[in-house]
Amino acid sequence: MQLIKTNRGPEQRRVNLHATWPRQSAKKLLQKVRLLYLARQDTARFSRTASLSLFDSDQERLSSRIMYNVHALEKGLARNHEFRGGFGRKALISLNDAMLLYRDKGYDTEGFPYDEGVAVLKAYSQLHLEMDYDVAFLRELINPVLLDTASVRNAGGSKTIHKHDKSANGSKNFRDLALGRSSVREFSGAPIDHNCVRESISIALKTPSVCNRQGWRVYWIDDKLTAGEVLRHQRGFGYREMPEVLLCVTVSNATFLSPVERNQGFVDGGLFAMSLLYALEYQGLAAVPLNACLYSNAQKEIRKIAGIADPDVIVMFIAIGQFPEECKVPLSARRTFEDVIIRS
Repeated sequence: MQLIKTNRGPEQRRVNLHATWPRQSAKKLLQKVRLLYLARQDTARFSRTASLSLFDSDQERLSSRIMYNVHALEKGLARNHEFRGGFGRKALISLNDAMLLYRDKGYDTEGFPYDEGVAVLKAYSQLHLEMDYDVAFLRELINPVLLDTASVRNAGGSKTIHKHDKSANGSKNFRDLALGRSSVREFSGAPIDHNCVRESISIALKTPSVCNRQGWRVYWIDDKLTAGEVLRHQRGFGYREMPEVLLCVTVSNATFLSPVERNQGFVDGGLFAMSLLYALEYQGLAAVPLNACLYSNAQKEIRKIAGIADPDVIVMFIAIGQFPEECKVPLSARRTFEDVIIRS
């Protein structure tokens, strides 16, 4: 094979944008058509397989419905202040209906989700009894067979964490650091060292991303009134004491080149956010990830308040504050290794 050397100068190597415009325009149009096709497939798969109603009653979808309501009740049980007796009646009814249908379908009543439902009902009843709150209403909302069932693991409700246990986080090995992390929503209100947040973000920058494009953007809010406005639209925080810093993790769509990358922002952003949460734990700061499952109007308002650029996809929020001396958090039990492994 003969190699032919060319001696192109800078002028010859320069991209002729005018000459490439028709080809690039046709390519962009084709990519948009592909994007619409793939997005329709995404929507069809989600519609077909998500748990959109109680009638979507295969075991996995019922399990998810049970766990959704278990977590809603655990968050209420973990309130250190402003506890409202009799809270969560909608969640109680939804949990009752899902668990009864789970039983009727003959699914494993000693398995993780069902047992979690039983355990959280026990914890709910026990806490109300300890507070001398009449629990007769539970018999009206929950089928007695669920209230009278004994939990196998007894792993529902809340647990207490202490600030002094976090003082040595900087010297813990990764396993202990990761297993000791809990999402904390109730902060002490004491100021935090912003340099620790900056260092946490710097650590998270080592997170891998598709082709190392690093499309992350972190919108930083440390004004509590502004944070309160954002969280009012986010609708998932629920505490009076605002975080000392509220971060909004986004990924720019401008970093993606093809329709097949349409969901990559959530992958890269999720990886980055988890790295950031571990880094905050390492720094001894309390934090909670908050979802960005936003309705259209809420997203518009948040983008306006925080000044979020149009290309940036909102992946999640992270509220950061100081640990109280002690606080309750949802127990949030985890599935076993065998529950999540699919062997091929």
